[in-house]
Amino acid sequence: MHRYRLGVDIGGTFTDLVLYDKKTRSFHTHKTLTTPDNLAEGVMQSISKYVRDFNEIEYFVHGTTSGLNALLERKGAKVALVTTEGFRDVYEIGRANRVDMYNIQYKKPAPLVDREHIYEMAERVSHDGEILQPIDNEEVKKLVNRLKKNHYEAVAVCFLHSYRNPIHEQAVKDLIEKELNIPVSLSSDIAREWREYERTSTTIMNAYIAPIVRKYLNKLETMLAESGYTNDIYIMQSNGGVMTSKVAKQLPLQTLMSGPVGGTIGGANLSALINEKNLICVDMGGTSFDVSMTIDGEPDITAETMMEGFPLLSPMVNIHTIGAGGGSIAYTEGGGLRVGPESAGSYPGPACYGNGGKKPTVTDANLILGRIDPDHFLGGGMKLDKKAAYKAIQSVADEIGLSVEETAEGICNIANAKMADAIRTLTVRKGIDPRDFTMVAFGGAGPMHAVMIAESLGIQKIFVPNTSGTFSAWGMLQTDIRFDSVRNDHSLLSSVDKDRMHSLYEEMKEECMDMMRQQHISSHKIRLQKSMDVRYVGQEYTINIVNHSDDPHDLERLFHQAHFEIYGHHNPDNPTEIVNLRMTAIGDLEKLEFHQKEEKDSKTVMPQHTRETFWSGEAKRTGIYSTADLMNGNNLTGPAIIEDQNTTMVIPPKYAVLIDENKNIQIEKIFSKEEVYS
Repeated sequence: MHRYRLGVDIGGTFTDLVLYDKKTRSFHTHKTLTTPDNLAEGVMQSISKYVRDFNEIEYFVHGTTSGLNALLERKGAKVALVTTEGFRDVYEIGRANRVDMYNIQYKKPAPLVDREHIYEMAERVSHDGEILQPIDNEEVKKLVNRLKKNHYEAVAVCFLHSYRNPIHEQAVKDLIEKELNIPVSLSSDIAREWREYERTSTTIMNAYIAPIVRKYLNKLETMLAESGYTNDIYIMQSNGGVMTSKVAKQLPLQTLMSGPVGGTIGGANLSALINEKNLICVDMGGTSFDVSMTIDGEPDITAETMMEGFPLLSPMVNIHTIGAGGGSIAYTEGGGLRVGPESAGSYPGPACYGNGGKKPTVTDANLILGRIDPDHFLGGGMKLDKKAAYKAIQSVADEIGLSVEETAEGICNIANAKMADAIRTLTVRKGIDPRDFTMVAFGGAGPMHAVMIAESLGIQKIFVPNTSGTFSAWGMLQTDIRFDSVRNDHSLLSSVDKDRMHSLYEEMKEECMDMMRQQHISSHKIRLQKSMDVRYVGQEYTINIVNHSDDPHDLERLFHQAHFEIYGHHNPDNPTEIVNLRMTAIGDLEKLEFHQKEEKDSKTVMPQHTRETFWSGEAKRTGIYSTADLMNGNNLTGPAIIEDQNTTMVIPPKYAVLIDENKNIQIEKIFSKEEVYS
C-alpha cells in the first residue's frame, strides 16, 4: 500500500522533512543536521525517522542545494566552452555596464570558464536560422580528442543564432556524447533566446553544476532504490514547479534555488487560506536568509536574474538571499561588531551545539537572551550548552566593552537590520512599499526574528504558518510539474505574422507535451499558458504579457496597462514590439488538503510557565507558550515566547497574537489611542 507523501528540503544547517501519513491522516515534521560530506545521508536519516518500508512511499519531492553550493563555493566542474569562430571572447568581455556603480572596490566576478578552455568552431547560422557555413564533422572529431586529452568534466556549446536553428549545436552534442561520458549543455536547450553573452553565461552555469547534480541524484536514487523505493523522485525547480530526477539531470540549472522556492510556493498556498494576496515570505535557517514575494496570490517569477554576478536566462521565482542565519558568526572589525555572512554551518555549528564550535553566532545570542530554551530545542531532541554560548559571546563582548547580554542583543539587532535591508532590496528599491504586504515567517529561525524585522519596515501583520519550521518542505508538497519553453520572434506587435506566431506556439506545445510525457503526466492533466515578452521600440528590457488572445490591440492594451502599473508611466502612442514567445506547461499532481476546521475557542490563554528574557536591555519575566496547547481563536499579548517542535516565535511587547482555524499564528501590532489618531 502506498501510504506516505513526503517532502525533504536540505538547508545549510538542517535537513527538513514533512510527511503525510494517508493511513492515519496525520502530518509529521522532523529536522536533522545536514550531512555536508554526503547530503543524501541526511535525507535518508530524516525519512527513516518515520518510514520503515520505503515501498510504502507514494510520492517524494526534494529540494536540493548540491548545485547551488557548488556555484557559491566555486567547486563546480571543469568546463569547456565551444562557440562560433570569431566569438571566443564574448563570455570574458561580458557587458560594459558597472553593476554596483558607486562601489569603488567593485570587481567583476572571475569567469567560470577561463579563456584557455574556450574552443572555436568554423560554422555559421544567420539571424533568421539559415545555414551560412555547415559544420565540419572532421573538425568536431578533432575537438572531441582535445576535450578527452584535457579531461573536461562537462561541455557547454553556444553557437551564434542557435536559438533560431539548433542543428549545429545538436550535431556537436551527438558526436561528443558518442565518445565521452560527460554532460553536454546546449544553449538551444537551456536558454533559447537572444543576447549572446547572457545565453552563453546561462549555458556555462548549467554545465558547471551538471556533474555535481548528476552525481548527487545518482547517489540518492541508488540509496532509495536499495531501501525499496520504486517510484519517481521529484525535484523542486527554481521556477516553482517540480520535475523528475531524470529531467533534473538534463536541466540542473533549474535546481539552483530548489530549496528556498518551496517556501514561496507554500506562501502562495497559504495566501488563499488566510485571504491575504500580497505576501513577503522570509525564510531564515541556520545559514541564509531568503526573501520572496507573492503578488495577487501568485509567486513573483522573473525570466532573467543575476546569480553570483552572472546573468541567468531562466524563469525563476524572484528570491533575494543573504548570508544571515542562526549560524551566522559574530566578530569585531575596526572596533565595531559585525555579523555574517560566514556561518558555523551544521558542524561544528554554533558554540551552544556542543560540537566544538568556539565562535559566537546568532543562535548563541538568542539563547543568552532567553529566547531559546536550552532543554527543549527542537522539541527536546537536542540539548544546548548555555555556558559554551556565554563564553563564546563574552570573547566578543570583552573586545567592545559591553556586557554579554548587551552584546547578544547587539548581534540580533545587526542581523535583523541586515535582513530588513534584504527585504528593501526586493521591495523599496523597486518602488514597492513593504507596508502594503503581510509578512509570512518560516524556517527554523525566521519566526524568532520576524516581528523585529517587520517593526523596522512598518509591516503591521505577520503570519507564522503552523508548519513554519519545515515550511519549505511543506510547500514542495503543494506543487505541480512545470516546464517552460521560449522562442525568439522579433516583430512589431501591430504587424505580427500570426501564422508564424501560431507555428512557434505549436512547436513549443509539442516540446512541452513531450516533456510532460517523459514525466508520466497524462494529457488531460496538462495546462498550457501562452505569453510573450513585449517592449516599446527602442527599449532594452521587456514585460511578459499573458496571451489570452491573438488580437494585437488587446495585447497592446495589456502591455500599456502593465507598464503603467510597474513603472508609473506609459506611452500608448509609442510602437510596441514582441521579442520572445513563451509557453508554460503545468502538469497537475495530487495536493494535500490542509484545513483543520477546529472549533473556535476565543479565550486569552495563560502561559505554561515564565522565564527571564531580555527586551531592549531590560530583563523581564516572559510567558512561555507551546503551539501544542494553542487552539483556534486563542489569543495572547507580548512579551511572549511561543515554542514549537521545530522553531520558536518571539513576540515583543505591544504585539497581539491570534490563532486561526488552521493553527497558523497571526501577529499584529497593538496601537495606542494616540498612535491611532496620529
